[in-house]
Amino acid sequence: MNPRDVLARHASSFHMASRLLRPADANDVAVLYAVCRLIDDIADESTDGAGRIEDFIEALEADEPERIPVDGFGEMLRRRALATAPLVILARTAATEADKGCLIDTEQALLDYCYGVAGTVGELMCPLLGADPVRGRDAAVSLGIAMQLTNIARDVLEDARRGRRYLPGEWIGQLPPEAIATARPVHREPVRSAVRRVVDLAEAHYARAETGMALIPLRNRMAIRVAARLYRAIGLRVRDNGCRYWEGRVSLSHRERRRLALHTVARPRLDAGASDRPV
Repeated sequence: MNPRDVLARHASSFHMASRLLRPADANDVAVLYAVCRLIDDIADESTDGAGRIEDFIEALEADEPERIPVDGFGEMLRRRALATAPLVILARTAATEADKGCLIDTEQALLDYCYGVAGTVGELMCPLLGADPVRGRDAAVSLGIAMQLTNIARDVLEDARRGRRYLPGEWIGQLPPEAIATARPVHREPVRSAVRRVVDLAEAHYARAETGMALIPLRNRMAIRVAARLYRAIGLRVRDNGCRYWEGRVSLSHRERRRLALHTVARPRLDAGASDRPV
């Protein structure tokens, strides 16, 4: 599995931002992304996703990363002295989801899930970007959580059709995924309200992430700010469009992503408001 190819194929927004990273760091970030993507793909596509992920965890805990089929992962892990505990948490979260599905009940459970699948990635990214992994941890975790919340707000209908509900049941009267998927008028308003709450929660975490940006070396900081802006703009579009989840996922065009990236380079600070929408 070639990490650069995986990043280009599956993460258009982050791939665009990664071009701004220092080249050596960009290679390592691509390797990490490919490993995380492999876990996600196993969980989503394999008939024995949980079992295969346990094999992955066993390889990490046995200090045998070469068993994981991503080019350069073992070498990168050792050269960077990367802590594997967050990756194990990510894998265990994915294994649980593959085995039991996902029906989130509370806001805290939502945040715990987002930490498990994305806040952990923020932790892993810290040393790869040149930031102090202790001082930068909280901000990095918040950025991962914010991005995952954006994904959840965007993909409500798609997830419901797969039998998954990441919107907290306590927010929507415990509506099951099939009710969300059918999008009957009686169900739309509570779901729309929940989607708005997810976007608002993401906004709070994007703001927390900004407090740690100064810890990242300048060139890499610009890349991460671009990635944050591109993701954040999707959530803002969901909200600006009235959270009409039944119409399917929203996205940014390549032109919009490019213009927003250039706007971020010219005005880098991640402030709240209209300046962070596509321009």
